[in-house]
Amino acid sequence: CCVKSTLIVLFKTHVNKTEAHVVNINGSKDQLYTIRIKDKHKEIHAEQISNRTAFKIPFEWLKPCTVYTVSVDDCKPSGSNYFTSSVNKSTSHSAELEGEKKVCFKDSKWNLSKCVDITDNTSCVQKAIGIELDKCNYTMNVDMPPVKPEINFTETIPTQFEWCNKPRNCQGNNFKVHCSGKSEQHNLKKDVFLVPSEMYNCTGKYELNNTVVQSNHRLININCDFDNKTELPVITYNSAKIPWTLSSKNKCSSIEFTFSGICESSEAQSVKGKSSYQFTCELYYSFSVSIEPKLVEPDVMVWGTSHNSFYVNCKNLSGNDWNGKKGNYTANLINKGITEKNLTNKDCSFSFENLYYHTEYNIEITAMNGNGNTSTVKMTRYTTYNDKAVIGFLVFLILVTSLALLFVLYKMFLLKRKRSAEDEEIPLTQPLRRVEPIYAEGLVEAYVSKIADESRLFMDEFQSIPRIFSNYTIKEAKKQENQSKNRYVDILPYDYNRVTLSAGGEDDYINASFIEGYQEPKKYIAAQGPKDETVCDFWQMVWEQKSSIIVMVTRCEEGNKIKCAQYWPSLDRETEIFDDFVVKIRSEQHCPDYTIRHLILNNKREKASEREVTHIQFISWPDHGVPGDPCLLLKLRRRVNSFKNFFSGPVVVHCSAGVGRTGTYIGIDAMIESLEAVGRVDIYGYVAKLRRQRCLMVQVEAQYILIHTALIEHNQFGETEISLSEFHSALNTLKQKDGSDPSLLEMEFQKLPKFKKWRTFNTGSSEDNKKKNRYSDVIPYDFNRVLFRLDIEGNQTSDPEDEDEYSSDEEEESNEYINASFIAGYWCHKSLIAAQGPLPNTTAEFLLMLYQQQTKTLVMLTDCQEDGNDYCYQYWGDEKKTFGDMEIEVKKTESFPMYVRRRLEIQSTKKTDVLEVDQYQFLKWKGRELPENAQELIEMIRVIRENGNYDNSRMNRNIPMVVHCNNGSSRTGIFCALWNLLDSAYTEKLVDVFHVIKNLRKERQRIVETIEQYQFLYTALEGAFPVQNGAVKTPPANDTTQVINETTALLDEPNSPSGADQREAEESQSAESSEQEAKESSTAEAPPAEGEKPSTTNGPAATVEL
Repeated sequence: CCVKSTLIVLFKTHVNKTEAHVVNINGSKDQLYTIRIKDKHKEIHAEQISNRTAFKIPFEWLKPCTVYTVSVDDCKPSGSNYFTSSVNKSTSHSAELEGEKKVCFKDSKWNLSKCVDITDNTSCVQKAIGIELDKCNYTMNVDMPPVKPEINFTETIPTQFEWCNKPRNCQGNNFKVHCSGKSEQHNLKKDVFLVPSEMYNCTGKYELNNTVVQSNHRLININCDFDNKTELPVITYNSAKIPWTLSSKNKCSSIEFTFSGICESSEAQSVKGKSSYQFTCELYYSFSVSIEPKLVEPDVMVWGTSHNSFYVNCKNLSGNDWNGKKGNYTANLINKGITEKNLTNKDCSFSFENLYYHTEYNIEITAMNGNGNTSTVKMTRYTTYNDKAVIGFLVFLILVTSLALLFVLYKMFLLKRKRSAEDEEIPLTQPLRRVEPIYAEGLVEAYVSKIADESRLFMDEFQSIPRIFSNYTIKEAKKQENQSKNRYVDILPYDYNRVTLSAGGEDDYINASFIEGYQEPKKYIAAQGPKDETVCDFWQMVWEQKSSIIVMVTRCEEGNKIKCAQYWPSLDRETEIFDDFVVKIRSEQHCPDYTIRHLILNNKREKASEREVTHIQFISWPDHGVPGDPCLLLKLRRRVNSFKNFFSGPVVVHCSAGVGRTGTYIGIDAMIESLEAVGRVDIYGYVAKLRRQRCLMVQVEAQYILIHTALIEHNQFGETEISLSEFHSALNTLKQKDGSDPSLLEMEFQKLPKFKKWRTFNTGSSEDNKKKNRYSDVIPYDFNRVLFRLDIEGNQTSDPEDEDEYSSDEEEESNEYINASFIAGYWCHKSLIAAQGPLPNTTAEFLLMLYQQQTKTLVMLTDCQEDGNDYCYQYWGDEKKTFGDMEIEVKKTESFPMYVRRRLEIQSTKKTDVLEVDQYQFLKWKGRELPENAQELIEMIRVIRENGNYDNSRMNRNIPMVVHCNNGSSRTGIFCALWNLLDSAYTEKLVDVFHVIKNLRKERQRIVETIEQYQFLYTALEGAFPVQNGAVKTPPANDTTQVINETTALLDEPNSPSGADQREAEESQSAESSEQEAKESSTAEAPPAEGEKPSTTNGPAATVEL
């Protein structure tokens, strides 16, 4: 009896993959115990044990998510005597067929199995099989086999096998056919040569993930129906020739047999009483047989016995096969036309050894009968590498590399220990706050809490980081001979991590610092913008540090201030010489937000050496504040990373001082790496670390906030940009579906923000203007609605380089309203206008808008009426029409299958100037949600680009193109999206459908609302850039490269003294409004008042859906 014994159940984890639990029994040593394991329904196991204290319970007895109770007769438990498992997904399972249309899957670990029926729809697909258990639903993700295959064949030689009942989801390359008498397996729909009139037993097999489905046996016997034709003998005085042909008709047309015999005459015998003679001769037949193209006799096999040896063996011919007396076999081994070995043997068995490695050999096997007739088989084989020598070399290389790596790691350890000691020695002027790292899923919540109350938490965090660590010395930078090399007197590199030039002495100084990346020392060099007198030093640094990428985050001149010397040659000069360094420009690519230059750097002291340097200049950083859209910096980062070289040195990053914008870019890049590596970021800690390496890195609060918004954008939406060269394969991946789960394309569309309460639309929804809206749910936002006044004359369009919005004063003076919105184009901020179809009471304002905006191109995407609905009032006619003060007349009409082009003349009765407008009315959208053929719309866009001179630059983009449909959103949004996507494709060979639609939704309501519209854009691009010869046909590059005069694209700015404090004051002045707008944009709460500058220019905005 075990009344006083104790039962203990222990759970074992990661000890034995086959054992789930161990039961320990504390009782008499020689006593027998009965242990019982039960679930809530029944007892699953009972066993009598003795002389041991541990009883193991394997997984194969158990089911997951099921409660089990363990008991021992006459014993009581100590603690809990029940257990369960929370595993709800299979990691491994096996499959076994039952009959022709059922398969059973058994879990490899647990006591679980389930049988399911096989149908045509479920064959060859991944399927989730659920098993309902006590605590959860257990899932096995399985690969379903197909239904039992049926094979057929073509009754010809060569023949081809077919899978008759192949389900649509199954891949034919997993199906093989094997026939008796043939060693190889045959693919479907491939030529197979069988011997005529010979019986074969063939079976088809489909194998996927160790599951084999086999068809029924199929007997195959192909009768060629040979036709034997014999001609009459051709007899001469001493011989008779008898030719005949044996051939097939249709079944075996590729096989031909031709026989001929020659008979030499014997003595003639005369028979009396007859007028003719009869010759009697003894015939000897010599046959030559050629079987073309595939049927070869004898059957020769060659295989390699080692890397430089061959063994040849063939089927010995029988007596009839020789067609004469039995003869010998000869083998010739030929290398580059020279016979190296010649062997003769009575049996067809030869061995060739000690051959050259990695060499092509021709092998000829000849069978010669006793009559001297021959039949030859030729083939080519290759010897392989000497793997022993290769392995020996690799072992040596690995040893050398390992020693070098250990040496480098040791040096890195010493350096890190030295820096850690230095860090510990530095007393902070003020203690750093304890700011916990932010996990990816908490980025939005952290941002919302910190931006609240006028960004109070952001301000407190940022101001708690010391601007300068005064215990780091800056002696070299302050030397008298080096002071002229500093652009600003208060931005100086620390001595301990400054970049030193190899000249030594007084000439080794440059205002640049090594910066650590995320767990990567010296990943960057943060430098000031070169001065005229330091350009040579800058190129020396690039050469000595082996840098291949330069990221420039400034213009050379901003606000009439010199920010950086132009240290690269222009296209017209091609080459610049800076002391020992020669810099050549190979190409220059202009994009809206950055310019990419490919440079060649030569060192005259090393004549045989030149290096390629990629120079990427970001030109969309505003004079004050930060870029409003963090996507711009994420896109810059993608461009920079696309040029990275594993063997190159640090990435050189510079702005003017090399701290503010430079630190912001480095912070975004490093924190994204941290987010992707460990799923969390320590922005506060990394900015503090940056300032330990260079003073004032991330110079103002707005830049600190921008790092947060960029990380939110990256974490929420990821990278959706696709290069044209990978577009078709990427689109196929996006469209693939796994059962009922949404495709990646559908998931991408679902991530698009809806921007509810994004901006106000007070003007359009006022009582006075409601009657001017065709639909109440599509009203232009106040911040980007098209403004005009009846008393304004001439063009009200902003300069294409002017990024400012309308001011509130300008809006207050506007006394007219029209349902139209400015839309940002790819090249310019206001290059498109999306408008509703004019109403009878808004036609005059519509024409006045065209007149004041000086519009040259007008796109109409509807008929005036469709399906009985009024979509647009006809504002033109056969005769001149007058609407208020505006007159319009059609001067020319051209009709095409897809569109109508009209030349319109618009004039104000108050002015003499006449405006000429080309109107394009698309005809293939009537009565449909989408055009039937996307390429017809693409073709009209191509015509508009060509006729309007819209090339791959900012030229002609400052005058907005007006696009209208019934509501100015549904069809207009698709057209504007395609217009911007094609601009991107033609310029950068890149497209980003997600980003384009996200930006359009910010600018007007109800744009691209359905997955069908979203997928239409991908389909249109797929047709616009088809695959030709295995590659995507991309548009030709622009032959001429525009060199932008950077001084013409800037806003005026009053002069101010240099220095970090002055610059920070300038940028902080606009940063306050930037942060407020970022907060409003992020939380999707109260929108800014009408006319307020949006955050697209002055501050970062995180796109957050709450």
